[in-house]
Parts: sequence; C-alpha cells; structure tokens
Amino acid sequence: MKLLLRACFGSIDGNGNLSERELKDRDVPYLAEIIDGIEIDCVRFNAVIRDSKDLEITMEGGDLSAAVTPNYAEKINVVKQVIHKSHEAKFTASVLNKFIRKTNKIFGKEPCNREKRYPPNIILIKEIEEINAK
Repeated sequence: MKLLLRACFGSIDGNGNLSERELKDRDVPYLAEIIDGIEIDCVRFNAVIRDSKDLEITMEGGDLSAAVTPNYAEKINVVKQVIHKSHEAKFTASVLNKFIRKTNKIFGKEPCNREKRYPPNIILIKEIEEINAK
C-alpha cells in the first residue's frame, strides 16, 4: 500500500505550541532531503518539495490505511496527534506519529535551524490519501 501525504513545515516551541505554520524557509528543500528515505516499522517515507514550497511525502509499506486524521489544524496553535479513524488504521497512525517525532528530533539538531526565531522543525500533515503503487 502507498499513501500520499500533503504537508508543510511548521515551527513549534519547547512547549509544543505552534509558533508558525506553512513556513517558506530557504532551508526547506534541504530538510526534505535529509528525511527522504527514513524507514520506521518497515514503512518507507520519501519526501520531496513541489513548486518550491509544498512538501509531499509518500509512505510505502504493508497494512497502511488513509483512514487517519492529519495533525494539522488551521485554527489551533498546537500540533495534534495523528489518530486512527478505524481499527485497520491503528498501525498507520502509530507509524506517522513516530515519523513526526523522529523528524522533529532530526530538525532540532540541524545547524541551519539553530539561530532562527521560527525554525522549520515539525511536519504538519494536511491531507492523506491512498495512491496506486506503480
């Protein structure tokens, strides 16, 4: 199974509050590159920047389901957990939450993010859809 995640980078503070959403930082292409190819629980994540700003991530592995809620919320300033909408999507939600935590740790260690007021340090997933594997 293969899923497509439409996402963006955001910035959270030390308390997990969302400071900025949909960041258009110059280092976004580099950050997408360093997380491209991450594998968690036998699920591979591939990340690419489209149109110089939109982050697209594909998830490929067994037992995946698009029946999960995104972690992006337009009107609140906290990053939500990805939650499964069906029993079949529990694994997908778990892997996505691990991926978000792992990438947050990676971004926090990046020298390009250290001196920024609002560093791109969290992936905000807006949409999740199933795609046909080719």
